[in-house]
Amino acid sequence: MLMLEANEIPNPESGPIVQDPKSRRVKALAQKLASNNLTVLISGESGTGKEVFARFIHDVSVRRAKPFVAVNCAAIPENMLEAILFGHEKGAFTGAQTGRRGKFEQAQGGTLLLDEMSEMELGLQAKLLRVLQEREVERLGSEAPIPLDVRVLATTNKDLKKEVVNGRFREDLYYRLNVLPLLLPPLRERPGDIAALAKVMLSSVDAGLCNQPRYFTPAALERLVAHSWPGNVRELENLIQRSAVLCAESVIDAGDLLFEVVPQDAAGLSGNLLSLEEEVRRCEQQVITRALALTGGNRQEAAVRLDVSTRTLRHKIARLRDEGMELTNTCEYEHE
Repeated sequence: MLMLEANEIPNPESGPIVQDPKSRRVKALAQKLASNNLTVLISGESGTGKEVFARFIHDVSVRRAKPFVAVNCAAIPENMLEAILFGHEKGAFTGAQTGRRGKFEQAQGGTLLLDEMSEMELGLQAKLLRVLQEREVERLGSEAPIPLDVRVLATTNKDLKKEVVNGRFREDLYYRLNVLPLLLPPLRERPGDIAALAKVMLSSVDAGLCNQPRYFTPAALERLVAHSWPGNVRELENLIQRSAVLCAESVIDAGDLLFEVVPQDAAGLSGNLLSLEEEVRRCEQQVITRALALTGGNRQEAAVRLDVSTRTLRHKIARLRDEGMELTNTCEYEHE
């Protein structure tokens, strides 16, 4: 299943990293969709790389020399999103001391990405629909239409058909956006991509840390491929960054991979979330356990690896035990 050699790193400059046959087909379809100016609706679970594919569509299109402008509709308060999208004139609302171009104007000649479209409220959806239909925009506080030459891409992590049925998304806007659909499969359904993505991510982390390039052992790659990745590519990136920073070895082995600790009673996204303090304690337990395991239980060596004093490490071990957290193979950790 592993299609790359241990030290072979794919080139991220060629667009989305794809090795799995399923994702290769998606990339090929995205390249076909880039050849026209029609709207593309990119859907998929959170963290699957929807914006990466949106940028790829722009980069291989005839608009690639013009701006690519992305707007995260879920991250901007509703009362600000309209002005950000359409722009505003001076005095259009309290605090508007100067006029400002909106994202549609900023993307003239290029591509506008409307990220997480399902989070837009219904009133603004109606105004957006008019802009898409008329191919022109009016700034807030102005009645002068501005002609647009913008290709629109949209992403969603929800089933927009269900959102329409439930009255949370306009049906006419859905059909206006869903001209060319592109569905990104979750990472668990394209395991052939995992090793390639991990290698590119590790190379990026090492470059940022000014480290010599490192690579994964076959056992580490097998463990990565075996994971279910509920958080998709974003979860993989977090794991690689965490593991690479805390591993001082020249290679990353299976035991160096610091997967997120999930409480046994958690049931998917609906399970109880841990407090920040509990999450920190669990992460600390995992890092200390790994350091002790790598040093055969030698606390002095473990303290050096963790960049703390032996006394501090001894205190942390005692506190974790007092809080009921077990350290595996504790009998090995008693000697110094």
